[in-house]
Amino acid sequence: MRPDPAVPLRLALRLLPAGLHQRGLALACNHLLRGQPIARRLDGLDGRRLWLTVTDAGVCLRLRFTPRGLAPDAGGGEPDIHIRGALADFISLASGTEDPDTLFFARRLVLEGDTADGLYLKNLLDAWEFDLEAHLAAVLGPRLGARAADLVTRSGLPHRLRDLARRLAPIPARPAPAQPQRQSIPAPPYQ
Repeated sequence: MRPDPAVPLRLALRLLPAGLHQRGLALACNHLLRGQPIARRLDGLDGRRLWLTVTDAGVCLRLRFTPRGLAPDAGGGEPDIHIRGALADFISLASGTEDPDTLFFARRLVLEGDTADGLYLKNLLDAWEFDLEAHLAAVLGPRLGARAADLVTRSGLPHRLRDLARRLAPIPARPAPAQPQRQSIPAPPYQ
């Protein structure tokens, strides 16, 4: 059995305060959304509360959609959208190594709360393809962003990051090999 590379992340989630994770996740998401067309479509979720429960780390990350992006949510009550699942499945979702439909329909990630909002978010995630050049142009400016995108692409960093995400993601369960069925075949009649 291979060692689980997500153990350090899971341990950090357990040991560090949830508020720190919530703030860090909101900052990271808001940064990654810069320059992405999907960011404008998140307006449809403005004011909604999103909770992400990482079941194998025993932590719930509470976020709120705002006009400026995601923010930590300190409010009480129930969330509008609640997604529960293992850390590796959240990594698969975030990295795009696994299709959101696969994760949700296989119930590796469980979606609860307002169905319309949950499906809207799931469909946005499903349609999102990260545009590195647009992101770097939004962060660094068009000219420097284009040069940086070319450099990052030539360095192979996107492939390395995808490989890292695959190592952190769960190994898909393989179905047991089908056993050949033995059928009794009647012997031909002797003549």
